[in-house]
Amino acid sequence: MAIKTGSLGQALSHKSTSLSNEILAAILNSAEDLITGQGWLDKVNVLLEELGKVTSVSRVWIFQTLDLQDDYILQDYVFEWAAAEKYVQIKQSRFNYFKSMLKEPEYSELVESRKRGEYQQVLPKLLPESWLKSHLESQQVLSMLTIPIIVENRWWGTLGLDDCEREYDWSLNEITLLKTASYFISSAVVRDNFRAKKHQLDILKQNMACSSWEFDRRRGYLWCSSEVLSSSSEVVRNQHFTPREWMKRIHPAYRKQFLKDAREYFRSQGRTLRCDLKIMKNDGSYCWIDISANLSTDSTLLDSSIAGICWDISERKQQEQQLLLQATTDPLTGLMNRRKMESQLQILMYDNAQRQQNFSLAVLDIDHFKLVNDRHGHSVGDQVLQHFAKVCHQSLRKQDYFARVGGEEFVVLLPNTGQDDADSICQRICETIRSTPFANEQGAIQYSVSIGFTTLSDASLNAQQMIDAADRALYQAKQTGRAKVVSSQALEL
Repeated sequence: MAIKTGSLGQALSHKSTSLSNEILAAILNSAEDLITGQGWLDKVNVLLEELGKVTSVSRVWIFQTLDLQDDYILQDYVFEWAAAEKYVQIKQSRFNYFKSMLKEPEYSELVESRKRGEYQQVLPKLLPESWLKSHLESQQVLSMLTIPIIVENRWWGTLGLDDCEREYDWSLNEITLLKTASYFISSAVVRDNFRAKKHQLDILKQNMACSSWEFDRRRGYLWCSSEVLSSSSEVVRNQHFTPREWMKRIHPAYRKQFLKDAREYFRSQGRTLRCDLKIMKNDGSYCWIDISANLSTDSTLLDSSIAGICWDISERKQQEQQLLLQATTDPLTGLMNRRKMESQLQILMYDNAQRQQNFSLAVLDIDHFKLVNDRHGHSVGDQVLQHFAKVCHQSLRKQDYFARVGGEEFVVLLPNTGQDDADSICQRICETIRSTPFANEQGAIQYSVSIGFTTLSDASLNAQQMIDAADRALYQAKQTGRAKVVSSQALEL
């Protein structure tokens, strides 16, 4: 048989041989350093040398699987021991990040067997004429044994032994011991991956407050490293919480949404948990954190623990709030701008329709404001606008919304307000402005405001129609003497 594959379930029933004992000794010589991770790269080379010498093969090598698709496999030649210079292949360019096509059945069978974690014995002379046979013969291989290296349930790479002098038939005991060597190599890879990830996390923590966390679902508690929760001067330690204690740490405004996200996360597989939370630190202050985790599809993991990271994003949140404020606020007066007003108007009209309450909207325009700019300059004109915004606030209620939508034009949104109450509020604004002139070191500037408003008692008007109706009332106030209030409903009488 050209290619012999199989599992190792019954291999240990065979009697040991002298070579088996030598293989075992060679593995044990390197096992401790591979498991502990001390200089594991060097120790892999030592292990390959030990295995090569006791088995008398021509070379021992490791290929790493970089990418595996339906039609090709990409590998790299990462380790090699050779009995003589003529057997060395690791320096050859054809084995540097090399791609092999999966067109021929013999090679595809070999790859599928490795994916299943099986060993493979190959005698090239028994292979049919194919790329695989030519490839092995070009390397002068008379017999080959390969054993997959499985890391975290995936085919990470391949341990191979080539004999260019003999057609050697490996016993199952020998194969089993060599499979044990692949386990030690796998352990070393896992440990090195963990060390690399830990180093990356340490770098991340040096640049921003970042904590790791884990939730034990079976025992019902969560631990979190203290970088985010503690002050920078505190020693980093693990803090443990019950679910109730953790929920108390979350700001009340975000608990409900977090519970919803967490339940959906636990119910699904392969889903990512990612949410922003406002959370209490050890000193009682609040900070913003970004918390994330990826749910494994491995059922054994689902029954035990879930891990992730969280990092302090308070600075980012502050920047977001500043950008949002800039996008929705008039920079001169600090009032809402037109964009924010229109958005709030839609919300209020929807709420009003649901509750079937009255709703009023007023448009305000400072009378003869161009004369203020012409006589006193635009700087003083800006101060008058700021004065107007401040004085108007004194006549408005907490539930009212005030916006600057143009140069000297303003809008007031009056929730749950009928026509009579809206008229009273607008009249109060008019009177307050008339009796409170703007004053600076150059003297007092008397000015007035004209106001048009409309009241929505049902869903007969949309947002733009309400604004248009208030604008028509404002135009009437301007045309009939200014410094007055006109209702759009009065125009219809």
